[in-house]
Amino acid sequence: MATKQEAPAPVTDPNNPKIQRWDDLGLTLIHDFLSEAEEATMVAAFHAADPRTGGKKRLSQHFGYHFDYTTFGASDTHFTALPAYIAALLPRLPIQTNLPDQFTVQYYPPGSGIPPHVDTHSMFDEELYSVSFGSSVPMVFKKCGANDARKMRLPKRSLLSSEPEATPTLGASGSPAASPPRETANQPCSDGAPEEDLPSWELLLPSRSLLLMTGPSRYGYTHGIKGRRTDVIDGQTVQREGRYSITMRTTRRGDKIGCNCSYPGVCDARVREELERDAARSQ
Repeated sequence: MATKQEAPAPVTDPNNPKIQRWDDLGLTLIHDFLSEAEEATMVAAFHAADPRTGGKKRLSQHFGYHFDYTTFGASDTHFTALPAYIAALLPRLPIQTNLPDQFTVQYYPPGSGIPPHVDTHSMFDEELYSVSFGSSVPMVFKKCGANDARKMRLPKRSLLSSEPEATPTLGASGSPAASPPRETANQPCSDGAPEEDLPSWELLLPSRSLLLMTGPSRYGYTHGIKGRRTDVIDGQTVQREGRYSITMRTTRRGDKIGCNCSYPGVCDARVREELERDAARSQ
């Protein structure tokens, strides 16, 4: 188990107190990225397109290049033009040199969560954005360890898993069968610390905020949201309501697909290379 800790202290941007950064982790959180009017427009647009809200499973809508649940990358053929409410966000993103082209909008019913996971390394660029609106919710970050590396190599575990399928509560991911892990393959993506010493902490994602993950937080930490009916926010127990998010990614194509990060234990590109080597040895 990881050691639960207080969230590390951020650095507040001296020019904009609504921007907080954790430079060592590659994290940026922008408060009030959306206005209340924009939030209301997004909620109305989502439900106008999909009126099924009220059930127990999360709902998803895809824009730009659709997320591909068979490759866990982006589709080459399915493309939906951006609605105005997403297009209006792009000029406000903190990194303008590499704008996203894959967008997944999701609704999470009250009490639901997201399983801890590391988004696909090889199929998308480093910058990973998440806009949160609706209910505020704590997101759990945990430094990856040997157990996370082992899970990447289990049979029926996706090597490119970034969006686990939803269930009424937390959900699960699945995928192509892989050969049993070798002992030498179970490399932690940490510095080798025991699982119980790996840091784990919660970061509150306020409603209408934007989270940007790069570097260690993008490649070497799992992130997820615990399924529960209430959260403690500023010392007060708060009922969790429905939450919405927009995940924004930039796709990689052709010879740009790949990764050379410092976290081989949970890098899908490295795992794929290991399995290909194992398959070659077995022939």
